[in-house]
Amino acid sequence: MRIALVTSHIGRTSRGTVVTGLARALVRSGHDAVVYTRRNATHLAERELTPDGYELVRVTLGPARAMSEDAAWSYTNELARFLNSEWEARPPDIVHTHGTMAGLAALLAAREYKIPVVHTHDEPDPERERVERLVSRHAAHVVATSNDQVTDLCRMGTPRSRITVVPAGVDVDDQETAAVPERRSGRVSVLGIGELQPGHGFDTVVAAMADVRDARLVIAAPVETLDRKTSQEARRLREFAVRNGVGDRVSVVATATPSDVTGLLRSADLVVTTPRQDPSGVFALEAMGHGLAVVASAVGALADAVVDGVTGRLVPPGDVPALAVSLRELVAEPAKREAFGTAGADRIRARYGWDRVVTDTVRVYQRAQLVHA
Repeated sequence: MRIALVTSHIGRTSRGTVVTGLARALVRSGHDAVVYTRRNATHLAERELTPDGYELVRVTLGPARAMSEDAAWSYTNELARFLNSEWEARPPDIVHTHGTMAGLAALLAAREYKIPVVHTHDEPDPERERVERLVSRHAAHVVATSNDQVTDLCRMGTPRSRITVVPAGVDVDDQETAAVPERRSGRVSVLGIGELQPGHGFDTVVAAMADVRDARLVIAAPVETLDRKTSQEARRLREFAVRNGVGDRVSVVATATPSDVTGLLRSADLVVTTPRQDPSGVFALEAMGHGLAVVASAVGALADAVVDGVTGRLVPPGDVPALAVSLRELVAEPAKREAFGTAGADRIRARYGWDRVVTDTVRVYQRAQLVHA
C-alpha cells in the first residue's frame, strides 16, 4: 500500500514525532510512505529519501523559515494545488492527514482522484473548530487518539461508525530505553517536557514546586530551532519561577535535540506533564518507555495512557495543590516511583509500541478503502 502522510509541521513537536514515527513503522511493515510537510529552512532539500526508508517532500509554502500554525493557514490552497499536481501521475492508495490545515488541503486535492482520506483528529483553537468539524465529517475515516476525542467528534457530528481510537506510538525496539533509572542521592530530579507555549501547564508545575522542597525541576522543550515564541515563553517561565521563590531549583531548557531529550529522560527520576489538552500524550509515552513514573493532567490521551496509581498519578489540569500532593508523594517514595516506572514500561510494550499501532492504523486504512469503493 502507498500512503501519503500530510502535515503542516514536523520536527520534535508532538505531531511531528507521531507522523515520522508512523512513516518509519509503515515502511518496516512493507508499505510505501511519503511525508508531505512545509519547507521551513532554505538549507533543507525539497525531496529526500530518509534513512528510515520513507520519502520526505518539503513543500515550498511562503518563506522557507519557521512559521506558526496560524500563519501556515494562509497557504492552504497552495498546499492543495501542490498535492493535486503531485498525485495526478501517481495517486496514493490512502492519504492520512495530521492537523486541520493539512486535512482541508488534502481533501481538496484528493477529491478529483477519489482517494480516501483518513484524518487524525486535531484539537484546534476554537476559531478553527468549524473547519475541523468539516474535515472530520468529510474524511473517509477519522482516527481519535483518545477516548475523550471520540466524545468530542460525536458532538461535532462525526458518525461513531467512522471513528477508531488509535493512540500515538513509541519505539520500543531499544530495550535499554525501558530500563528503570537507578536511584540517586540528593534532590530528586523532576523533568517537565513539552512544547513551550502558553496552555501547556508549566506554570502549574512551577507553582507546585514551592511545596515540593526536596526536588529540582528541569523544563525542556523538544525543539532544535529556537523561535521567538519559544524564547519568550522560556524567559517568562524563568521569571515566574523567581517570583515563586523556586528560581534556584527550576531551570528551563528552551531547545532540546533528540539526543538531549534522551539524556534528560535517562537522568530524571520522575516526569511531569500537565497541559490543559494533549491529543497525543507522546511525551508521557516516551517517559514511560524509559521506565519513569509520570504525573500528568487527566486530559485527552494522557488520561488513557497514564493509569492512576499503577503507572503514575493523574491530576486535574491547573490544580496546583493536587499536583503538589502527587509530586511530594513520589519524591518521598522512591520504591513507588520504581514500581510505577516498571508498570509504565510494561504498558508501553503491550499497547503503545509502533508494531501494534501500525497494525491498527492499517486496519483503519482498509476500512476507509471499503467505504470509498
